[in-house]
This record gives sequence, structure tokens and C-alpha cells, in this order.
Amino acid sequence: MKYTSDSLTDLTRTLLKGFGCDDEEADIVADHLVLANLSGHDSHGVGMLPMYGLQVLGGNLVPNQAPDLFDPIGAITCVDAKRGFGHHMALKSLDHAMKTIPEHKVAILGMRNSGHVSRIGTYSEYCASKGYVSLHMVNVVGHDSIVAPHGSRESAISTNPISMAMAVGNKAHPMLDMATSTVAFGKARVAHNKGVEMPDGCLIDRDGVPTNTPGPMVENRDGALTAFGEHKGSGLGLFVELFAGALVSRDTASTAEHMPHGAINALFSVILDPAAFDDVSAYEERTNDFYDYIKRLKPAQGTEEVLMPGEPEIRNREERKANGIEVDEETIRQLLEIGGEFKLASSNLEALLVKA
Repeated sequence: MKYTSDSLTDLTRTLLKGFGCDDEEADIVADHLVLANLSGHDSHGVGMLPMYGLQVLGGNLVPNQAPDLFDPIGAITCVDAKRGFGHHMALKSLDHAMKTIPEHKVAILGMRNSGHVSRIGTYSEYCASKGYVSLHMVNVVGHDSIVAPHGSRESAISTNPISMAMAVGNKAHPMLDMATSTVAFGKARVAHNKGVEMPDGCLIDRDGVPTNTPGPMVENRDGALTAFGEHKGSGLGLFVELFAGALVSRDTASTAEHMPHGAINALFSVILDPAAFDDVSAYEERTNDFYDYIKRLKPAQGTEEVLMPGEPEIRNREERKANGIEVDEETIRQLLEIGGEFKLASSNLEALLVKA
């Protein structure tokens, strides 16, 4: 079923307020999650709310948290998010870290002990909107590992995503947002909720044998997600764990406490002022020239058009804003169920949904 983005935002905001979030935090998190759906990343959209609700109930996610914003050392800033909602904590942390840019032309952020930050492309886009180039890496601890390094049948890390973006005035910013696993865990969750199989190459079972069935992994963490590109994606994922975990955080996947429904993120970010390299207009011209150069390439057989990173998200937003966001029945059931855990009537929640 397809629903309007505005009605999903209303539902999400209502659930978050039920979790205990104040108006500001509910707005920030709701906008983030629905934007993920609009962008085509349903794995990081409103379907995350049941997990967040369970984390709040378990004390592993704290609404309306005030992070510890430590004073910078040169261009490096550390933040303890104190297990607050990551969508909110990350924006506060980035704003705090970027105060070093006027002097140093760079800000390096290490945010630890955060609730789930969800789609990290949001933070690349946020920095680009301020005229900055940025790179972001996130690890996840607090729950069983879900990604098997290349050559292993056992999981050892999480999906450990990377995102980066170039800032180019008012034009679309080239933006890359990807997990270092072949797919994000949320895509397996979405497939399981829809009752469909996963594409080849995404999952292995407990014996290390490729499988297309997401159920055992989603329900029991039985098996593992694969790293993309075999040893290459695996190597990137391991270094995300080292940068965001060993460097920034107090734990990596090898040492972190496992907790019921836990998902604790650490964020490593590098934000650059392009004016430190050259006149901004010259940098933007080179970026746009390269963008157009790639767009002029002849598409391969079976491909209609060569796309730059970030274009699929832009096009999905246009299409889904106009025609609605599809949310499967099982996800809706889970949203209503977690609302009930916080004394929110299902009938009132359902009434907020408007079919597209």
C-alpha cells in the first residue's frame, strides 16, 4: 500500500512523541526517517521505529538526550552522545565540530555512544548544504555482528556504511551513501516482511553456504550478510570499524557489550572547506565539468542512462513525493504494535495514514 509522505511523517512524529521525544527531536527524527523512504532507502526509513521503541523500553535509547560536546583539540572534536537518538545527536555534533572550520578549514568529528544514526547520506547532504565537502563512517555495536568478513563463515562486524558528498552551489551534490556489506540489514528485514527472497550474493547461512532466504538472519541472526566486492568491501568494512570503533569509540565489535535490541553507533567525520584548496567557483566548475562528462557517456547495453552517485535518491524523492511511499502490511502492523507498547491506540495511529 502507498501512503503520502506527509501522513507517514505525522504517524512517525506521533510514535516518537509516544516514545518520549519532545517536539524538536520528534520533528528531526521523523523528517530523517521519511526522507530515507523518499530517497528509496526503505531499509532506513519508518520501518526502524519498532526497533527504536524496543530500545527505549530497554533503556538503550534515551529520548531528549543532551550530548557531551567536548572542546576541540585543534580541528578534532569528540562528542559523547549518551545514547540519544542518533539523528538528533549527529546534527548537534556536526554543528559543534564545524566551529573549527573558520580557523582550520577542516573539522574532524568523533561521535561515540550514539543511538542509531540511520541513513548517513543525510549527514553528507547536510554538510554539502553548508558548502562543505565531507566523508562519514559509522560502525555499530551493542548487538550481535551481522556481516562476515571475506573468507569467514562467521559474522564479525556490522554493515559499517560510508558516505561522502561534494558541495556544488545550488546544483545537485554528487553524493555516495553505501553499506560496506552487499546490502544493508534493513533490506533483508524489508524482504522478510514482504515475504520475498533476497538477490544472489547477499546472504550466507550458518555453514557459510550462499542463501536467498532472509528469515533466519532477520529473526535469529542465523547466518550473515556478505561484504560487497569480496575482499575489497570487506577491507573497507574492517577499516570503518577501526576508524569509528577503535579510534573514535570505546569499543569495537570484538569488545562491546551485547544488549537486548541494542544498536550503538560511533561516527567518524571529516568536513572540509573547499576554499582552502582553490577559489570556490573554480572548484565548482571542475566538479560540474566532471559531472557532465560522466553524464555524456554512452550507456551500456540494457542501461538507459549513466547515473552519478546521488541521482537515484533525487529521482526517487520526486517520484515518491508525487505518487506515495509503499509500506508493506507487516511493517504497518509492527508500527501499530510498538505504538501499543506505549499506550497509543492503533485506531488513532491508523487514522493518521492517508493512502496516496
